[in-house]
This record gives sequence, C-alpha cells and structure tokens, in this order.
Amino acid sequence: MDSMYKLSLILTICSVPVVSLDGLSDIGTVVDCWFVEEGGGKSSFPNSITQDQALLLFRQVPYQNGGEKELPSDLAIPSNLKPSMFFDVRDDSRITTHPGFKKPKNPSEKPHCEINKYLPQETNLNWATHLTEDERTPAYDSSTWFCSHLQTFDHSFSVASLHRVISGHSRAEDTSPRQTSVVLNVFTRSPTVRTELKRDVLLDCGFAMDRQTGFAVEWRYQFKGSGHLVYAYHGAQDRVDTAEEGTEMFFYELHSRGNASLLIRNVNIRHEGSYICTIYMPNLHAQQSIDLEITEPPKLTLDPDPLYLMPGQEHNVLCEISSYYPLDVSVTWMEKKAGNGTASHITKSCLSGHRRNPDGTYNMTSYITVKPTSGDHDTIYTCYVDHMSVKSAVRKSITLKVAGAAGPSIEDAIGMFICAFVLYGILKLLHWLFIEKVYRLVFGSMEETKEKSH
Repeated sequence: MDSMYKLSLILTICSVPVVSLDGLSDIGTVVDCWFVEEGGGKSSFPNSITQDQALLLFRQVPYQNGGEKELPSDLAIPSNLKPSMFFDVRDDSRITTHPGFKKPKNPSEKPHCEINKYLPQETNLNWATHLTEDERTPAYDSSTWFCSHLQTFDHSFSVASLHRVISGHSRAEDTSPRQTSVVLNVFTRSPTVRTELKRDVLLDCGFAMDRQTGFAVEWRYQFKGSGHLVYAYHGAQDRVDTAEEGTEMFFYELHSRGNASLLIRNVNIRHEGSYICTIYMPNLHAQQSIDLEITEPPKLTLDPDPLYLMPGQEHNVLCEISSYYPLDVSVTWMEKKAGNGTASHITKSCLSGHRRNPDGTYNMTSYITVKPTSGDHDTIYTCYVDHMSVKSAVRKSITLKVAGAAGPSIEDAIGMFICAFVLYGILKLLHWLFIEKVYRLVFGSMEETKEKSH
C-alpha cells in the first residue's frame, strides 16, 4: 500500500519537465524529479510529507563493461539543488534511458518523476519466500536504497526502479553526486488499456534484474477500495499458487525475457479496474499499476422505420440506444428539410433513464414528437449519440413520408402500369374461361334440351 501511495503522488505533485545540463546530453538523459519523504507518525499514515528538487542522470551504459564516460569536471549543478539530490544512475538494462524521457521540442504533456528512500525487507507471502537458499538479498547488506517512478511525456511507458547506492555523498560536506546502480526495473508499455466486452486483453508488465536470482510474480486487482489476488507465481520453484479462471501467463517468456504480462480472456464488466503487477526479488519488490477500462459502443435503432404519417398526425419518433458502457452518453437530434442544404438542431426532445442489462451495459431511449404538414415531406431526422467508446458520434437517420404530399414518381407510375397490365391479363383469362367453359356448359345444354323437345 505504501508503494501504491507513492505511485499515486506521481499524478498529482510530480509533473516536472526534463532538463538539459551542458555536457551531459551525450552521456545520458537528465530528468528533473521530486524527492518525496514521509515523516513518521504513530498511525499507519505519515504526519508530514516533504519534497525536494532532485536531478537524475540516467546513463546510456554500454552493453560491454567499461567505457562509461566520466562526468564533466566543470559540471554546474543548479544552486537551488541540494548536493545530495543529484543521482548519477547506472542501469545495465538501459530501460531507464527510454527515449520517451527526453524532452520534445513542443511538449504537450510533462513527464512524471518521483524518487523515495527504500528499505529492503522480508515478505511472508507464500509465493515470494525461499527465493534463495539463505533467503537473503545477495551482496546488498548495509546498502542505502532508493526507489524511483518515471513516466514518459506521452504516458505510454512507465518504469519503477530500485537503486542501490554504490558511492558518493558519504559525508555531510560531500558535494559529489550519489552514484546508484539499478537492481530491479519493473515497467509497462501500456499503463492504460481500453477494450470492448468479450475480447481477450493483454496487460503488459516486464522486469529486468541486475543478476540471476529467484523471483516471484503477483497480480492483484483493485477497484473502488476493494481488491483480491488474481495470479501468483513462484519463479524459483516454478509453482502457480493462485490463478483466477480465464487468466494466463507465458512462462517461457517470463523466464527468458522477463515478460510477466497477464492475459485475461473474454473480459466483462467485472474485470474493469486497476491491476498491480509486483515483481519480488529476495527482500526486494517493485510494481506497476495498469488500468483496464471497458468501453462498449452504443447501438442505435429508430422506431417507427419507415416513417409514414398523415398531414397533422402527431407521432413520437424513438431513438433506442442500447448496449453501451460506461454510463454517460449525449444525445442530439437534427432535422434536414427537403431542398435545404443545412440541418438544424431540434431543441425539444425527451430522454428516459438508463436501464441496466444483465451483462452490465446500459440502454436508454430518446424521442421527439413530429406533427408534419405537407411541406415536411422528405424531411430527414437524425439521432446523434456521443460516447467515450467512439471517436465521432454514432448516428441513425430516417426520412419522413407525408401522405398525399407529392404525386406519383416514375417508379410509382411504372408500378401502376405493370399492375394494370397484369390485371388486364387476368380479366382476359377470366373472360376466356367464361366463354369456353361456363357459357358453353350452361347455354349449350339448354340448346340440346330444346332440340330434344322438338
């Protein structure tokens, strides 16, 4: 929960721009950050929170050991920065040098960066114990630790990193940068995932460690203050402790590439919420939060369809909006009269309440009242529905036909001619049958009777 609290601060207080210091652009990426520290309290909540400006230099470390460039000797650190708040970060995985952390020419968004103190500690979770034989964090005793959270300018990539201090700022008067080495990165390429119902969705989560050691993976679900365990995997023992129905992980990619992504099949409304991907190393852990949003576009039906009315006949035209999620929709009616190139807004319309379907989606009805004159013939009525699931409004149109407002068309005339021709043929057939069958039968028998009587 402490990590989740710190992560939530990213979205509120840590919107800071990437800065560029002379002479460092060819060494790595410099990120202006916030160092956030919580003051102690008797309860589980801190009684104070302090913030200090910090700078993080993420080095572009070569894949081969050695060859790292030294910091410029004339490096000028801003005067408003405390000496201990400059972090020279080495990351062998190179994940923290993601290009999205570099400031674009005209940024519309700002990256988020926060760094905090971190205390390694044991865990009592079944799927995160016995990751090593002695259950200790190898070679990390008596080290100073920090945890950083970063998100790119476009919010498409997020990484949480655990840093171990390896040198620098050992005394109060020391002004040298803190040199840290990243031990664990946990990242996601899709902090927010949006999907429709009954689809398979992949929640992206990956990790990179600075050495080979046992690990464990945990996925938890949280929504509106409640949550539960979704998936738990003990990597050292290749053991699944918990797996919610319809979820799946890919163990080959997990062990070979650090791909801890979770597949959820046939998603429905109950799957919507936040998923916390946590990677455990011996006495260490870091996590990422992925928000899963369910959106279902509305379906429109107009009633009656077709629309035939008598002049002066009042009738309601209904727009049935069905199977949408989430709740909010906006409905607009437009009308376009025949011969008029522009449509006008219909101000008087009525809207029903939302009706919930068994699958969690919603229905509602909007309607307008139409009382046409002969001049309203061929008026087009359109129902527009705006919803977050679609980029532009969904629409459905219907054309009004007013009885007696127009003469027969060419198609009608052709139809009438065909009907008359068919009717003429039927009458000719009936006439022939009458002459050949009925007339001869009746009048022929009468003539035979007269001849016999004579």
